[in-house]
Amino acid sequence: TIGVRGQLLCGVEPLANAEVKLWLLNAFPRPDTNLVRTTTDAQGQFQVTSSGFSSFSIHPAVRFYHRCNNRGIFTIPKDCQRVSTHFPSSRIDASGLVDRWYEMGMLNMETKQRGERNYCVSNPLRVIGY
Repeated sequence: TIGVRGQLLCGVEPLANAEVKLWLLNAFPRPDTNLVRTTTDAQGQFQVTSSGFSSFSIHPAVRFYHRCNNRGIFTIPKDCQRVSTHFPSSRIDASGLVDRWYEMGMLNMETKQRGERNYCVSNPLRVIGY
């Protein structure tokens, strides 16, 4: 069982409705496995758990999909940003209960994160030259 929780901020404000996905990263050629998806609440808080997989040699990660300070022309949202954070497999508990939460604390998505990249569909106005 894996349990991850924390809070996302956009500057000094909570980042509500950001998508949070818990993944198992697999070696090529096997694709990565999405275990669970949730969104942050009004305070930017999230909590994801998943179980029912082998805890041997897995590589867990949590990914955040957000639009913090990512506005284009006329304040229309631009691409989503995807941030991946890896955490130690030592936080996996074989008991079926989350006894060892991976506490991520507060993460400010306003700052450029290592490995951050555009993910979502582009602003449709770009297609016509904006």
